[in-house]
Amino acid sequence: MTTGRDTIPRRNILRTVGAGSIAALAGCAGTDDGESDEESAPEPEAVDVSEDATWRTASLTDVTSGEAFRVEDAERPVIVHTFSTGCAVCRSQDREFDDLYPNADVEIVDLTIYSSDDPETLRSYANEEGYEWRFGTATDEVTSDLISDFGREVTSSANSPVIVVCPNDGVYRLEKKADAEHLESILADVCGPVDSNGSDDSGTTSNSSDAGNSSDSDDSGDATDSDDSSA
Repeated sequence: MTTGRDTIPRRNILRTVGAGSIAALAGCAGTDDGESDEESAPEPEAVDVSEDATWRTASLTDVTSGEAFRVEDAERPVIVHTFSTGCAVCRSQDREFDDLYPNADVEIVDLTIYSSDDPETLRSYANEEGYEWRFGTATDEVTSDLISDFGREVTSSANSPVIVVCPNDGVYRLEKKADAEHLESILADVCGPVDSNGSDDSGTTSNSSDAGNSSDSDDSGDATDSDDSSA
C-alpha cells in the first residue's frame, strides 16, 4: 500500500517535470529566435528635435583626446549613445559600433551619464577595447535636455536608445541592440550617402547639377533675355 501510494505521485512528478522541461526548451527556442530577430533589426523612429537643443550645441570634451566638440558641428551622421562602462548591454552595443566604425562615414559619441565613470575610467575603457571614436561625460544640462527629447530612458544605460543625427538635421532613435550591418543600412536610409566633404550626396549633386545647368544655360539664358527684351 505504501509503495503504491509513493509510486504514483513520483510518476506524476516525473511526467510533470519532463513535460515542463520540454515546454521550457521549446519556449526558449522560440523566444530566442523572436528576440534575436527584434534585436537585430530595430526600426528608426523620427524625433522632432530643435536645432538649438542643448545636447546638440553644448561644448563637450572627448576624454580620449582632450578635444572640445559639439554634436552640431559634425559634417557627417552622428550616433549618440548614453551608456556606462559597467553596462553589459552597452558593451555589446559598443562592439557593434566597433564593427560599423571602420566601414561607415559616421561619428560616434559615447556619453556616460554616471559620475562613477570619470574621465580616466572612460579613457581606460576606450583604450583597452581599442575604440577610436569620441567618449565624453554628459553634463547635467545635456542630460536634462536629452531626457526632454528622448525620455528618461536615456538615463538607464541598459535601455537607453541609440540616437542618429543626420547632417540634414533629421534625428532618429532606435532601440538597443542595433547590429553593425543594420545600423549601416539605417544610416543610408535616413541620412543618405555622404560625400568626402560630409555633405549629402543628394544635396551636393543637386547643387552641382543646378550650378552646371546654370553655367551650361548661360547662352540660352542670354538668348531668352534678348528675345524678351526684343519682344
